[in-house]
This record gives sequence, structure tokens and C-alpha cells, in this order.
Amino acid sequence: MKKTKTVRRKVYLTFPSAQTKEAIICDMYDRYKVRFNIRSASVSEQIGLMAVEMEGPEEKIIEAFKFFKKRGLKVEPIEMSIVES
Repeated sequence: MKKTKTVRRKVYLTFPSAQTKEAIICDMYDRYKVRFNIRSASVSEQIGLMAVEMEGPEEKIIEAFKFFKKRGLKVEPIEMSIVES
């Protein structure tokens, strides 16, 4: 049985004003079950910026990033990924 590698990615998520009150990160978790840790955040009525660490199978994280982009968020990497077995 092949063991799935866990990948950890750190990204900045930028929320436009229309999305600052939506539960987009919770929706992502419900759909893809990618664990997340909000490392820092600054949210106002006009814009939201979050530094988020995400952990899970790489294919699920990629799908989560696509989900964020479809919901109108900007996704920017903070650092290179760390792969654990």
C-alpha cells in the first residue's frame, strides 16, 4: 500500500472586498479536508490579507488553491514547500 505524502504550503490569500465576509476557508476545508492554520490576518471592509499554512496531500492542496481562485482570491506562495512522509 502506497503511503500518501503530506505537503505543507504557506501562502498569502488576498480577499477582495466582496469576499471579506464569506467563509471561504471553511468551505475549502469542508470540500477538500485540507488542514489549515491562519498564521496572521488583517481584514477590513475593503480587503483581507491572510498568511495561511496548509497541510495535506499535494493534489488536494492544488485543488484548494484552484477553489480559492474561483472564489476570487489571490493566492501567492510565501516560501518553498516542505515535504514530509
